Amino acid sequence: MTTKINKPSFSEAERNKFESGVLETLYTETGIPYFVIKSGLDLAEYASLAKLALEDERQIAHDFTSKVTDESGEQQVEFTYRSKWFLDGLATKDME
Repeated sequence: MTTKINKPSFSEAERNKFESGVLETLYTETGIPYFVIKSGLDLAEYASLAKLALEDERQIAHDFTSKVTDESGEQQVEFTYRSKWFLDGLATKDME
């Protein structure tokens, strides 16, 4: 029996919206990505989209807090990324 882990879906429409609103992806000194979006966009919505984008890409295997900021740098919304993808393989392995 195969068990499938439910991961949040990131639709093509959401990806297109996210990519069209992001001006730049920057990285902290420790390699954590954060996103600069166009002014006037909903920061909370883009924080949710950023989290979904990172979860969909499955490139980072540790938890962290990141942010979405507007292009002026005056406003930002933080979000917490929780990596669960490394557990996906464990769900399908047989226990000995």
